[in-house]
Amino acid sequence: MTRQRAAQVRISPLHIQQGLFGVFALLVTLIACQQYMSWENSQRPEPLISVQHAPQVHFSAVSSSQAESASMRMMDVDQAQPLDQLPREERWVF
Repeated sequence: MTRQRAAQVRISPLHIQQGLFGVFALLVTLIACQQYMSWENSQRPEPLISVQHAPQVHFSAVSSSQAESASMRMMDVDQAQPLDQLPREERWVF
């Protein structure tokens, strides 16, 4: 059965020519893209100075003196407020 269906399918020389041209066009496009990417990468200037990482600094432990804790308390901006005094936020639900 499959031989009869295969025999009925006729591929004309025009179809072969069009297929080969499509493959050729795809191949030329891929080669052109690769050449463009290669050219683009070669146009970028090399960095003159290499990036060097700074040495890692270890932090000392925080002391628990009263002066430091008092200054930390003064910097605390977010203070708890009752819910009825907080400004209402407008919310949009879609």
